[in-house]
Amino acid sequence: MATENTHAIRQLPKLKSLLKKYRQLKNKQSSLLQLSELSSSITDLDAFYQGLESVIKTLLATDSFNIALLTPSNELQFTYCHNPVEKRLHEDLDVAKGRKSLTGLVLESQAPIHCSAKERMALAKADKIVLYGSVWTDWLGVPLKRGEQVIGVISLQSYDKKRYFSEENCQILEFIAEHLVTAIDRVRSRELLESSIQQRTIKLTQTNQELQREIVERQLAVKTHQVLLNISELTTKSQAISELYQALHDEINKLLPAKNFYIALLSENKSQLEFPYYCDEKFTQPATRKLSSGLSEMVIRKGKPILLSDSIMYTLAAEGEVTQCDFSSPSPDFALTQAWLAAPLSNQGEIFGVIAIQHYQDKNAYHSKDLELMRFVSHHIAIEILRQKTQQQARKNHEVLEERVNKRTQELQATNLNLRMQIEERRKAEARLYHDAHHDALTQLPNRSMFSERLTYAIRHLKRHPSHRFAVLFIDLDRFKMINDTLGHHAGDQFLIEIARRLGYCVRDNDTLARLGGDEFVVLLDSLQAREDIEEIASRIITSIAQPFELEGHTLYSNASMGIAQSRVGYKDASEILRDADAAMYEAKSLGRGRYVFFEDSMREKIIASMTLEQELRQAIQSKQFELHYQQILDLTSTKTIGFEVLLRWQHPTKGLLTPSEFLFMAEETGMILDIETWVIEQVCLQLKRWQQSKEYEHTYIGVNLSGRHLIQANQLAKLMALISANTVEPERLILEFNESAFARHTELALKGLKSLKEFGVKLALDDYGAGLSSLNFLHNYPFEFIKLDRSFIHALNHNDKNLSLIKALHELGTKFGYQLVAEGIESEVMFKKLQTVGCQFGQGYYINRPGKIVGNNAETDTENESYIDTNSNAVAMIQA
Repeated sequence: MATENTHAIRQLPKLKSLLKKYRQLKNKQSSLLQLSELSSSITDLDAFYQGLESVIKTLLATDSFNIALLTPSNELQFTYCHNPVEKRLHEDLDVAKGRKSLTGLVLESQAPIHCSAKERMALAKADKIVLYGSVWTDWLGVPLKRGEQVIGVISLQSYDKKRYFSEENCQILEFIAEHLVTAIDRVRSRELLESSIQQRTIKLTQTNQELQREIVERQLAVKTHQVLLNISELTTKSQAISELYQALHDEINKLLPAKNFYIALLSENKSQLEFPYYCDEKFTQPATRKLSSGLSEMVIRKGKPILLSDSIMYTLAAEGEVTQCDFSSPSPDFALTQAWLAAPLSNQGEIFGVIAIQHYQDKNAYHSKDLELMRFVSHHIAIEILRQKTQQQARKNHEVLEERVNKRTQELQATNLNLRMQIEERRKAEARLYHDAHHDALTQLPNRSMFSERLTYAIRHLKRHPSHRFAVLFIDLDRFKMINDTLGHHAGDQFLIEIARRLGYCVRDNDTLARLGGDEFVVLLDSLQAREDIEEIASRIITSIAQPFELEGHTLYSNASMGIAQSRVGYKDASEILRDADAAMYEAKSLGRGRYVFFEDSMREKIIASMTLEQELRQAIQSKQFELHYQQILDLTSTKTIGFEVLLRWQHPTKGLLTPSEFLFMAEETGMILDIETWVIEQVCLQLKRWQQSKEYEHTYIGVNLSGRHLIQANQLAKLMALISANTVEPERLILEFNESAFARHTELALKGLKSLKEFGVKLALDDYGAGLSSLNFLHNYPFEFIKLDRSFIHALNHNDKNLSLIKALHELGTKFGYQLVAEGIESEVMFKKLQTVGCQFGQGYYINRPGKIVGNNAETDTENESYIDTNSNAVAMIQA
């Protein structure tokens, strides 16, 4: 018993250390998930930056960081600084200095930079950067990328001499940078939307104000029309002429300051001027007088309405303005008048009188628009004098005027109705904005934001009511990418809509079904009684999704892989339970898809292992931990070496030499395969340059197996040809090998890419022929110069010779279609001789040569170190697509 206690005490520090690491890892995962949730739901960058402070402080060795973004004019601007020491410096930093800094170097290289204080001084001495700011111990910066476009830089500074940034810090910072770009794009999109709504609101407000002004003007116009109508009606009534003059005066006074108003008429012989009506605040009614050079006579002489204001005369008539020379003779009565407005009375063009109003105090009492009113009044006074002749015309004018009033009123009513409709439309738009912010645009299901809110509520409810049970179902669709790539995005959208409809039938009314994005759906099952309730709904969903889909004339099939996480009191937030449901979903996929799996704690360990492999592979690419082994390819007739096949190996720091089967699946899944293949091409071209000095290998070919991505991505194909051009002047010595998987989809696009490579000058080979479908279409329609027979096809020769006739037929077809055969996996003299007899031109295998590293200028098999040699024939393979 004492021995066991002693052993337990010795193990206690180790257990505490493991517990501490587990808690750190859990905190890191929680912070990363918090960052992901924050970037997908944030609506304000300042709030995101504040949230980012806590994430960086939790995950990294420092909480001092800066964010610099490119402005629309391509200037580098520091937009956020969580560093009191350097904040003022960044505010005063000019554009040129910002470009010539470590931040500028990250921006220019479009890649992460890790720099110590010593390296910083070296860069400054080399005039690559300008020193500014405080002295830090360590610095790390990564670019902010939107696809291939760099939009800014995020950088860290450590002032603690005991804290230096690691490669893991760099990877975490790159992960943070991705979500920072997502947050920036989301906020900018929202700002654009809000700006559009604000501009629309301003426009509607302006329209409303214009309509209000128009209504006021309309009201004034209605009042004017009413006064004019009253004047018109006065002329139709039988009344004394003096009463008519008084009524006219009253009506004009409603629209204009007409306290001083008079009517002057020419006598029968047109030698005198009479004043039948005269109302003035300074003068009494004048007696009849002879014609002189007064203002009334000027109106009679001109025969047009006249407005005088501040000793300047305006004439508003069809012919134009009256010049000031008409007032060469001073008028005594004008000296007392500040504003004077008059119009002639006429009958068929013959002037017989004047109507006038005047103001003694305000020179701006009348305006040019009032001339028309005076013309109208003078006209109706003349009408009264000639009532019988003009009565019928007056009625017609009244009808026309009424019609215009009604028409304009209807137009205003229609405009007001349209305005009300626009206001209602804006209200609906605001409701749509709220709906769109909480629902998926394609399926109209709740989105991640709304689902997280409801899941957070369920977790809080669970803490108050421990007996409450709920579960989260994380659903991922199988074959969705194939449907999307084959039939197009429209068909993919229709597929997702149908999926949403089917899922809606499978869940209960009180459950929440949401789409997270892509082909991922989640369900919150609330108020559960037993585990059987979850299994029943999960089975219903899987059965429903497995039914065939009819899309655009095609019958399609899919399955659902589902992870289930049940409620626990220990869950702190929605991200944790979503994380576990996601882990269970990946476990379901690995077990064969079309099934559901309940989450167990061991699943999280698998995810951590996968993340670890991905991180190690990224480090391997940066640290160049790969090496190339070469296997000879012989001419089976002359037994001379015609070339080599290059094989990739990973010299892992702890696991030793790894073959592609142990890591290339991760490289293909994450896209790192392209970086690895770039390195392979560069190394192969370098080896070809070395062999230019060797007589034995100066004309030797090297075969490299490449991913099919180069053929179906136009930009990647161009990069590949540019890479080869930059590293060798002899592209014809490269044999680029592709297997049949490169042509399984996008056949026409792949064929186009092969033809482009053929024209570029490299040689092409079809690898692993005989292992798959091995269509004859590849032999005569594709520009291959070599057909490499798969090792499984060659190994069959150990048991029977039926494949010999096929090889002989392929050889005969090759003489017609222009390709040559290369046999892989020749492991015995018997195989070697059989292949010679049927005309196979070239071969490779352990019987000929084991793969090894290049020593000097010679390709030599490394027989002393078995770690450099594949002893398993199935593992001897080139880079797989």
